[in-house]
Amino acid sequence: MSQQFIVVDEAAEAPPYRQIVDQLVSAIERGDLKPGAPLPTVRQLAGDLGIAPNTVARAYAELQESGWLVSDGRRGTHVADDAPKRDRTERARALRDTVTKFVETLRQRGFTSQEVSIALRQAEGDT
Repeated sequence: MSQQFIVVDEAAEAPPYRQIVDQLVSAIERGDLKPGAPLPTVRQLAGDLGIAPNTVARAYAELQESGWLVSDGRRGTHVADDAPKRDRTERARALRDTVTKFVETLRQRGFTSQEVSIALRQAEGDT
C-alpha cells in the first residue's frame, strides 16, 4: 500500500507527516482506500518510506482525531467506515494551491510554461 499511495518528498515545503496525511486523505476521497481498508503498521510504513516512526505515528494520530482512520489494537489501523468528506470548494482550492506551488517550483528551476505543459500531458498519458 505505501509504495502505491504514499511518497515523501524531502524537498517539498510540507513536512513529511503532512504529506502522509494529505496523501491518505486524497486516497480515501478518490476511493483508492475503501472504508475498513487496513493500513500498514507505523513501523512498517516508516520503514517503507525511510522516515522516523514518530512521523508516521503523528500522521496517523491526526487522521484518527479528524475521523479518517480508526485504530483497534488487535485489528490495527484502518480507514474509518464513515470517513468525513471535504467540501468541493476546499478540495478545489487544495488542488489549485498544490498545482500553483508545483508549477512555480518548476519555473524557479528554469522550466518554461510550455515545457511544464508538455510534461504534464505526458505524465497524464502514463497514468
